[in-house]
Amino acid sequence: MFYTAEEAAIVCGFLNLYLDRASVDVSVRRRNAAFQLGAATETLQPEDYRWAENVLCFLKPCWWQLHEDHRALENVLLKTHLLAQK
Repeated sequence: MFYTAEEAAIVCGFLNLYLDRASVDVSVRRRNAAFQLGAATETLQPEDYRWAENVLCFLKPCWWQLHEDHRALENVLLKTHLLAQK
């Protein structure tokens, strides 16, 4: 099971918003780029989903305040958690 196109757009768009910045550590930006590629090609592994889950949880205080449709992010976080468990 992978993300739907809509779920991938939500999670990848959100992660890029925060992680594709010069102020973010190079290793985190590289990991994000690899995640983005994996999501686009449907080749993500459980460790990729665990990484995304950790990042989404870390950034959760930001997205509750800044994003209108926090329900979509919450749904993607839940699915990410489920995919990480496989």
